[in-house]
Amino acid sequence: MKMTFKIILIGGLIVFFAVVTVVVFTPAMIWKPAQTVVGERRNVDQERGRVLFYSNGCNYCHTQYVRDVDNGMGATSDGGDYVFDNPMILGSERTGPDLSHIGRKRSMQWEVDHMRAPREYSPMSIMPSFGFLGDKDMRTISEYLFHLGDRTAAERMVSSPAPYATTTAPKMAQAIPSNDPSAPPQGWPTFIDSTLYDGKLIYTARCLTCHGCAGNGLGHYAGTLIVTPANFKEEPFRDMPDDQWFWHVSEGIQGSVMPPWRESLNVAQRWAVIRYVQEVYAHPFERDPNEGDVPKAYDKKNPLPATLDNIQAGKETWTRECLPCHGDAATGEGPYRRNIIPLPPSFTDKNHYDPFTDGDYFWRISEGVPWTAMPTWKVQYTEMQRWQLVVYIRTMFTQTTKRPADPPKSERFNYPAIYKTLHLPKAATYEAGKKQFLVLCSHCHGLTGAGDGAAGSYLNPKPADLRKLKTGIKTGEGSDNYEGSLLSRMTFGIRNSAMPSWGEFLPEHERWTDVRFVKESFVDGKPTPASVMGDGRVPAPYVRTDPGIFQSEIGTISPDAGKPLYDQYCAACHGSDGQGAGPGTKTLASGAPAALPKDMSNAYIFSRIRAGAPDTMMYGFDPLLQEIDIWNLTAYIRQLTGGVWGG
Repeated sequence: MKMTFKIILIGGLIVFFAVVTVVVFTPAMIWKPAQTVVGERRNVDQERGRVLFYSNGCNYCHTQYVRDVDNGMGATSDGGDYVFDNPMILGSERTGPDLSHIGRKRSMQWEVDHMRAPREYSPMSIMPSFGFLGDKDMRTISEYLFHLGDRTAAERMVSSPAPYATTTAPKMAQAIPSNDPSAPPQGWPTFIDSTLYDGKLIYTARCLTCHGCAGNGLGHYAGTLIVTPANFKEEPFRDMPDDQWFWHVSEGIQGSVMPPWRESLNVAQRWAVIRYVQEVYAHPFERDPNEGDVPKAYDKKNPLPATLDNIQAGKETWTRECLPCHGDAATGEGPYRRNIIPLPPSFTDKNHYDPFTDGDYFWRISEGVPWTAMPTWKVQYTEMQRWQLVVYIRTMFTQTTKRPADPPKSERFNYPAIYKTLHLPKAATYEAGKKQFLVLCSHCHGLTGAGDGAAGSYLNPKPADLRKLKTGIKTGEGSDNYEGSLLSRMTFGIRNSAMPSWGEFLPEHERWTDVRFVKESFVDGKPTPASVMGDGRVPAPYVRTDPGIFQSEIGTISPDAGKPLYDQYCAACHGSDGQGAGPGTKTLASGAPAALPKDMSNAYIFSRIRAGAPDTMMYGFDPLLQEIDIWNLTAYIRQLTGGVWGG
């Protein structure tokens, strides 16, 4: 057949219509998907809103189609979702978020306001304003959006995609504890049999730097990330189902640097670390570690002498890794101890720790402690570093190894010369330093800086009396630059003492806030005006503070329970009689506070105890005291100042 133009044209049209028939008409005739709950019929307003949505080009940026590979957009789309869409317009591209399941996630008024002024609700949005449509049309579009998807208000967590959605955790190993007192300890054998030891090793090696040894997402690397790592002790992570755990550990977290651990950990290893996190951080409960005796491999004498350099090296490791849970004075009251079960121990318990050998410490530091959050530090630190840590613990805390003689002052404060040239930056605020001093320093140095904090009472040498700091810096360092000298002491600590090398734990800007508080409170002086305690004005959030509601719904308030708290936290400044001449104010550069005035309201007293007094040494004790403690203190102070509690 001769290929004439006519034949080519007719043949082309036949092929074209055949393709259209196969691709367009045939699917339309045979496509009969089962309707899903998403695919509901729309009412008149919703249908009109759909027309407005597409006629105004919203589909150019907002798709309505979730693929298998998508995360964070709801369930994967099904043909039955679109049975009432005619024509079916799924959108062009995802310049903005996919809207497949946007229904009920935001109110209709929110959608109207967002269409009118997008950058009021999403500052980085490139969406234009659709205010020109008028309130009626925008409301109609919001009716359509409110109807989309599963129409469930809460989408609290991104759902696990297939195949993770059906993942179930393997059964935990079974162990039957023996009632025979002569049987070997059950701590380590059952801990190992449960695979939690394997999980501890993996967590210490791969997870600890971000999620922290306390599992609260505050590891040393956490502050360098775009997204703060998960705190396993809080929701929604605490009660995540197993499939979510396995998905996140396997694939990582979008928008974060959480790695896809399936690339380097097999299935058993991933489940082991998940089990460890669940049992030790997310849902801990009190168990007896029952460690048994030191294994022969660890039953050694420390090969390192108690030199100044070994003590300092051990201190730096302690400050980085041990202080968050055990505390800087090793009393078990570190800043991250919250919800750790069992609680970190206090090394001041001489009956327990005096018999400990070098091997006892080295073993526990290296392997951790079964059924606890104590990491296996052997995977992070060399044998020498772990022995240096033993030296530090035994000389400064248990004091079962003799502390070497102090070096000359010229060496004790021999810090880099650059510190003598540094001065307080404006960004370092007094209030931030006050809170940090209360939480991290007052337990050793005392609330008035007198060196009489309870946690430091057993230390040798004793914590410094910060009221003598001005003279101490001059004689110790020969410097009048108190700011740079204070920063150097906080950064490197004091050699041959338990004063932490805070530069290992606190960023420079946080150390500077401490410097400002210490300098202004204990060196320069920051007197408290009498009006601060006597003006009677209550901060707005405390106006409706009501002890009656507290007692009826939470607990009983007792002035008697407030007295020991007053003696511990208030008497040093305010005196036992509330007249302001507390023993801690002697030689204090900031002087003594005025006498507590009479007729203070409950709300006023409560607010001062909880939030403190701005720009004065009066701390806000919220980080240290529970609400019942503050109410008990309030009741006691009310009586101390001549009032009648409950009258």
